Order: sequence, then C-alpha cells, then structure tokens
Amino acid sequence: MAVVVWRRCFPWVRLCRRALLGSIRHYRAALCTELKQPLAIEEVAPRPVRPHEVRVDVHFCGVNFADILVCRGQYQEKQHLPFTPGMEFSGTVLETGTEVSTVKKGDRVIGVNKFNCMAEEQIVDQKALWQIPERVSFREAAALPVSYGTAIMALEHRACTRPGETVLVTAAAGATGLAVTDVATKVLQARVNDAFLHVTQRRSMGKVLISLK
Repeated sequence: MAVVVWRRCFPWVRLCRRALLGSIRHYRAALCTELKQPLAIEEVAPRPVRPHEVRVDVHFCGVNFADILVCRGQYQEKQHLPFTPGMEFSGTVLETGTEVSTVKKGDRVIGVNKFNCMAEEQIVDQKALWQIPERVSFREAAALPVSYGTAIMALEHRACTRPGETVLVTAAAGATGLAVTDVATKVLQARVNDAFLHVTQRRSMGKVLISLK
C-alpha cells in the first residue's frame, strides 16, 4: 500500500528516475546473489570502455556446464557474490576504445569472457572478439566459442589428431561432443565411430541459449 501511495502522490519521482536511468543507460543483467538459488534480473550501471576494450549489445548468451557449477559454488574458480554468469555471447558492437582496430561500431561479433556475459551489454577486450560471417546467425554464433574452442584445443593441441586417425568421442550428443565430431571429420579429416555419428546426426546442438532481446 505504501508503494501505491508513493507512486500516486509523487509521480515526479518516477519521471525523474526514468530520465536519470535513460541518461546513464542502465542495462539489465542476471546476477547470482546467493549460491544454489535462482538468478536475479537487476539494472546495472555501465562503466567507460578502456582504450583496448569494446562495448557490445548482447543478443544471445550460451549457458554452459561451467555456469551451472559456478552458480552452485562448485567451479574450480570461485566468484565473489554477487556476480553475473555466462562465458560466451553474440551481439553488435556499440562502442570501441581509442586503441581498438579489429572491429568497429555496428559489426556483428561473438566473444568470450571469464563469466559476466548474461547481460544486455558486455565490455570485453578486442582480443576476445571475432566477427560473425554473414551466413551465420546471432543464435548459432553464440554457441560456438566455448564448445568449438574446447574441441580444437583437445583435438589439435592435446591429442595432435592427424588425417585418417579414428577419434573416439564420449558424450557425443552434447555441445562439446558435437563440436569435436564436427572438427574431427570436417577440419582435421579424421574418422569418428559410426555409432557416435548416428547419435549426433539425430540431435541438434546440445546447448541452451538465452536471448537478451
């Protein structure tokens, strides 16, 4: 009741608040304020971009297993509460720092960050951004960095996979498993067990995506 009275008797306060928020350009972010509890959607004040940084209008954000773990306090790197989860995103460049040369305002990009991506805006170093090809949608692009980055690291840098070799993929119906199968067969010219391919061909990209629009 007190809230109703306040709004009716002091409408100018609401108008001033809206004007203030509009000028500061607050944006919404998903915050983990308590471990093992639902995320809270709150307004966040932006900060200026540094010379090497880029501000991105986020369209989609991937939800990875690491996000679940960190929100339960079970990830290897503990985050101080409150924090915003999310490790990968896609969106449009809003602003660039004075030393940024890799992207410009309006570019379609995907990016990675050490969490903090489940928000309407994201500030990230230009080195952590890549331009999205025209034929790839924002939705598809948001699922690429973590899964495909993991696949390339595992196959090329750890397993040193060579053309013609056979790759055994466990949990092949998940996001990383699908990425490993894709990279192994189409990039590295390796073979993947037919039973695993049969499973992956019947499943779509095994990753949850959230839209920030």
